[in-house]
Amino acid sequence: MKKLLIILSAVIILSCEDDINVQLADAEPVLAFDAWIYRKAEKQTIRITRTNTYFDGSTPAGVSGASVAVVDADGTVFPFNEESPGIYSWLPANEADSFGTVGQTYFLDVLIDGKQYGSVSKMGRVPEIDSITWRFEEGSFGSEDFYVAEFWSRDFEGEGDAYWIKSWKNDTLLNKPNEINLSFDGAFSPGGNADGLTFIQPIRDGITPFETDENDEFIPPFTGPGEDSVYVEINSITPEAWFFWNQVIIQTDRPGGFGELFATPLANVESNIQTTDEEQIVGFFCVSAVKGLGRRFTEYAIREVPE
Repeated sequence: MKKLLIILSAVIILSCEDDINVQLADAEPVLAFDAWIYRKAEKQTIRITRTNTYFDGSTPAGVSGASVAVVDADGTVFPFNEESPGIYSWLPANEADSFGTVGQTYFLDVLIDGKQYGSVSKMGRVPEIDSITWRFEEGSFGSEDFYVAEFWSRDFEGEGDAYWIKSWKNDTLLNKPNEINLSFDGAFSPGGNADGLTFIQPIRDGITPFETDENDEFIPPFTGPGEDSVYVEINSITPEAWFFWNQVIIQTDRPGGFGELFATPLANVESNIQTTDEEQIVGFFCVSAVKGLGRRFTEYAIREVPE
């Protein structure tokens, strides 16, 4: 029996080497909303487009002529005016003003060709970032020594706080699927026993880019103090947005090759945008409070780790 399984496995692997031309039926375009609003003293933008077919790599067409606004629970209206096809923006009245208030609930109100679209999001609280440090790590299996950057912040006491931690190395945003850094109550997921504590180490380390070259060799992220710098933002998100991003990771961080046989099937990630019928919609609406901190990698930024 064992020998038969080995033979069958070999046949499967060899058969995967053949080219397969997949014919996909053209899908009808659907509305796509990119409606992430941040509590920052700068222009906020909502993008509305229509999706392309699977193999069409062109820029999706913007949806023009929509009426777009965000309304808070007290009735204050934030109008988003169209500045180019599919791009709708809101500008603060004063340069120092930011969008929104922590704890307030906001409603997305969009009218396209006489049809209403909407959603709801609450702006959650976000903790301060205390500091950014680097720690030394010895290389293994012949690789050189390197340093790991980590941020220091403490989750609020009380369950239900979700975060999206964004980071930049030398002004380059870490935005690959495996670099999306999420936290729930300071840990990876609800019930992680880190509520009210310092964010757990894997999340703190998530601001460090771990990459390999074309030969699949490890690239040290930081080799020593110098000109490198890191900027970190903690964005409060709703639990629904935390789930949305986890689904995005599953759908975009694909194993490839033989592993795809056992991977989660490709599918659209569920949207929180609602309308009056069963029309399919993709995208998400969320309002986020933001706290950020940056630091250059100097000798003073190195944290001594007890042996």
